[in-house]
Amino acid sequence: MKKHKIYLTLFSVILVLLLFTISCLKEPLAPTEEVKKTTEENIAVEKTEEPRPETPSVDYSKETHDIEYEGYVPTFLCAGEENLIKITLKNSSSFTWPSTGKFPVRIGYHWFPKGNQLEPEWDDGGRTTLPNDVAPGESVTVVVRVKAPEAMGWYILQIEAVQEGVTWFQKVLEGSTYVDKCK
Repeated sequence: MKKHKIYLTLFSVILVLLLFTISCLKEPLAPTEEVKKTTEENIAVEKTEEPRPETPSVDYSKETHDIEYEGYVPTFLCAGEENLIKITLKNSSSFTWPSTGKFPVRIGYHWFPKGNQLEPEWDDGGRTTLPNDVAPGESVTVVVRVKAPEAMGWYILQIEAVQEGVTWFQKVLEGSTYVDKCK
């Protein structure tokens, strides 16, 4: 008889642990809620989390797109290769520059011939992404990836910020650079 009670007790403990484990593994049927206690039953009830309001869309066409550059265009770059140019940008705009999303601010560049060179592609679509959002008054340092023209010679290189799908900033970091083979 005693053996029977031990097995029954052991079976009950295992059953309780099994039910407890199963109840912990189940996903809640309703969204997370705040715990409320009723005076009668002391039962935990979940309160539905309020939906977050959609982030208001910024009308970038009404914002000022202004920038200050620190850095320089090197006087020599390797022809046909990706060259790295480190510059600092200061946000003088009226809005925070987004680094991601539908209208991110990125850094592009343009080449112009300075002599008898063929006109290189003005904007090849190469862009450098900002490492993070940049609030008005803040600065960020980036390494701009610039692919130089294949043809050797003197060029004007303009580095310019662009808010994709909105506008180029109109202020540039500009310099004269000689492009030649490096290998």
